Amino acid sequence: MTELTILIAVIALSVWPIVLFQYIRKKQKEIIEHLTNDELDDISTQDIVITVLQQIGCQPQLNEEGHICFKYQGDEFYIATQKDNRFIVIWNPWWGTMEPNNPALPYLKEIINLVNVDSLVTTIYTTDEEQKNIGFHSKCQTLFTPKEAPLDEYLKVLLDQFFATHDVIKDNFKQLSSASDEKEKEKRVRVKGFASYKESGKTVPLDNVDN
Repeated sequence: MTELTILIAVIALSVWPIVLFQYIRKKQKEIIEHLTNDELDDISTQDIVITVLQQIGCQPQLNEEGHICFKYQGDEFYIATQKDNRFIVIWNPWWGTMEPNNPALPYLKEIINLVNVDSLVTTIYTTDEEQKNIGFHSKCQTLFTPKEAPLDEYLKVLLDQFFATHDVIKDNFKQLSSASDEKEKEKRVRVKGFASYKESGKTVPLDNVDN
């Protein structure tokens, strides 16, 4: 066997699992699209989610934890599914960060807590000791069954809601900044129910949370 033949064999062995996986997923998609509601009961939630993500133009992949990872409008998302029911949890991790010593942090946390009260998508914050920053993550838990509605449109609405929630948080934070610039006060003021982060008369930027 020549070196070229050996090389071709090695490449073939390394590539065929990927090709096989893509072929299986393609066939699963075709099968799911033609199944009745009763037949869909036997299809796993994970397979349904993967098929729907492909329908809306995403390229889902499974990570080591079995979560479905994908990008939507440039942001990283992952979906956790369960074998025994149709509930899913959608996560949009690390969409924003802030340094823990930033004096604006307590007021941003206050905004997030208030937005969570009325939002379908909730936001939490965690501390990354290695990176020395606070990370902001959003999540949504929902029933995901084809018996309720067209799942492609339903999933797009849910994913779009993440960006709408981010915008509400950022807009309210900007309002605090604008109010602080207009009126310099030694005491904290409240704007639309949120505490102003104005303490020293200087605007404190929101770290890494872009428009």
